[in-house]
Amino acid sequence: MKYYNENDRLKSVVEISTLVTDSDNFFEIKDKIVEKMLEVVHPAKACVNLFYKNNYDHAYLVCSQTLNYISKVFPIDKPIGVKIDFNQYPKYIHEAVQEQKIVYVENVFLDERAIDERELAIQEGYIGRIVFPLIVHEKVTGFMTCFLTEDDKVTNDDMNFISSVASLISLSIEITSKNNDIQNLIHKLRGAIASINDATKKLYLNKDIKSFLDHLSKQACNITKSSESFIVINGDDINGKKRELSSFYTLDKIKPDVYYELDELIDKKTVGSYSNEIHDNMGLQGVKTYIYHKLINKNDVVGYIACTNAKNYTKDDLNILSILAKQVAVAMQLYEYSKSEVKHQVLENELKILNQQQKLIMNKGNKVLDNNRELRYFHKPAKVVGGDFYHTIKKDDGTLVTILADVMGHGIVSNYVVAMIKGAFKVLAKQYDKPSEIMENINQFLFDEFDKMGVFTTCIIGVIKSNEDKMIVSNAGHYYPIGVDKNNKASFIKCSKGIPIGILEEVEYSDKEVDISKFKTVSLYTDGILEIKNHNKEEFGVERLKSFLEETSCLYKEDIVTVLKSKLWEFSQKSDFEDDILIVTLKDI
Repeated sequence: MKYYNENDRLKSVVEISTLVTDSDNFFEIKDKIVEKMLEVVHPAKACVNLFYKNNYDHAYLVCSQTLNYISKVFPIDKPIGVKIDFNQYPKYIHEAVQEQKIVYVENVFLDERAIDERELAIQEGYIGRIVFPLIVHEKVTGFMTCFLTEDDKVTNDDMNFISSVASLISLSIEITSKNNDIQNLIHKLRGAIASINDATKKLYLNKDIKSFLDHLSKQACNITKSSESFIVINGDDINGKKRELSSFYTLDKIKPDVYYELDELIDKKTVGSYSNEIHDNMGLQGVKTYIYHKLINKNDVVGYIACTNAKNYTKDDLNILSILAKQVAVAMQLYEYSKSEVKHQVLENELKILNQQQKLIMNKGNKVLDNNRELRYFHKPAKVVGGDFYHTIKKDDGTLVTILADVMGHGIVSNYVVAMIKGAFKVLAKQYDKPSEIMENINQFLFDEFDKMGVFTTCIIGVIKSNEDKMIVSNAGHYYPIGVDKNNKASFIKCSKGIPIGILEEVEYSDKEVDISKFKTVSLYTDGILEIKNHNKEEFGVERLKSFLEETSCLYKEDIVTVLKSKLWEFSQKSDFEDDILIVTLKDI
């Protein structure tokens, strides 16, 4: 039997810790963690199971590369694992999960709690089993099991080491969960804003306020995962109560009086709130949870959006509902303005002027760098003023600082936001060296204005030191950069995604250093090109973008533009698009 000393285990803990802290995705490193753990302890086999969303009815087997029979019975074909009825597991595993304690069964053939797994033990070739619960915020999110043969001996030092690894796995799961929460929030926000923009356009063209509000009610219901939603506008009906203009229900049973009752619970001093604990004495029949945000126009409360009966409302839901509420107020103002044809013509003229202004903001983005590199960009504005923005600043030491942002929305507001971002970036890029510091200060600098307007922006900032072959990037909820390596293979350059600018006032961002000598090109981009659709409603998507970047990695800028236009026409049969197209590429000359 091989002897493992304390130094072996300590080195393994350091390596596993590095894996965990360097990754924001547990599923990408889970097998490596178990592999490194088993290199320095006597159990020859281990597996990891997870519970999702606090549901203990099923345990998902996510890691079983050291097992033979079990992996054949439950083959893992997805990163999240294979779904298994938790009742199939032995009683002592239930005990470990329920009591949040380590359970060591030395011999499954002698322990009555393991009577149902003895046939499995024979097939898999183990005699003992140790269960380590994985705990995040005092809740068990899964468990790791070590399988022991007759020859395996587990010491107290081994137990302490494996327990430490279980804690690191729990930490990795927590990091992944937080990252997924951010991505879900970004996805929700993108969907909400895109839907609002579409509805606003229809309102502008069709002058149908009822259809507009119905559409927004449905969106509020969907993005907060509610059963009902209401948009209530101030105004007296024949009974002297507030007049409901829109509602949406996911169930057939409609409760038309719910919003009257809910109206009594809305705090006169609070702009928005939610509750996941409704008591019977509150008088809300059939309502278990609720959330609301008031509609405010020029400091006057003109109504509110309310949703009911989601499983659990969060601050993220309130933030999203806040954006919806602000956009409803703005859209209704636009509706009033659009009644006048004169005002409509004025607005069209303003949009043309703003489009020219946006071109001026980005007209000096091409740069030649040290080490025979250049930074080039391609920008095709949407039909209306878009929210894509790119700018660069070259510092005295030759360092180039670049920013690419995608403001959620179009029109006058997005152009105003772009101008604010540019102004803040020009000042802060000269004051701070790290992109994360620039990002954090831009967020603090602009948060109040963004909050008032109900907008946010994804953003990525890069500090390029071409003579040192490195680029340092900080990411605020934006897409990963794409690098084309020397073998002409395109792949994501992974970097930690922070929350977009304008959602929370106090946010910390991180930096990622990239060795650009490994790449022929490194490209940043916005979602305009990814979301172009063909006649089958299929999106252009990231894989086609990667193929395009591989195909054009050795071409000159003019040829790249020609190929891109050809590709987009071939895919969509369109020359004008609903969103901006913006691609920025760092390229060898």
